Amino acid sequence: MNTQQLLESLRAQDSNLDLLMEALKAQKYAILRNDYSSLEEAISNEQKILKLVEKEESTRLKVIKQIADKYSIKLNENSLESLLGKARQHLGNELKDVEKVRESIKTKLTKITRTNAQLKNVVELSRSLIKETMMMFVGPNKRSLVNKRV
Repeated sequence: MNTQQLLESLRAQDSNLDLLMEALKAQKYAILRNDYSSLEEAISNEQKILKLVEKEESTRLKVIKQIADKYSIKLNENSLESLLGKARQHLGNELKDVEKVRESIKTKLTKITRTNAQLKNVVELSRSLIKETMMMFVGPNKRSLVNKRV
């Protein structure tokens, strides 16, 4: 039963990561379209999804601990990696499914990390452009487009 709970938790986390990826894409497109309200909505959605991810992570860790206790396995750390290393024979038929979902999660986390890096670059570029534009309009030099003394 606990192995099935672990599998369900991993599948739920996999779905959560799909939702997170969509939220990050929505943020990226909102920034590129300069749509502030869509960006705020996407960020709010991302925060909700991150709470779901955190909750599911907590559930998964509890299930891992239950499985380890059930089979009297001493884990170095309470992680799926440690459990798979020491309890492969106890996981039974679900082992292949667990490993398959685990690989899917790893792939999605790599994509999420890449998208986060892209978002960081886009935000930094946007800030730089805004700063340069502001300096062009009201900059300290004599070539500014707006005379501050007016």
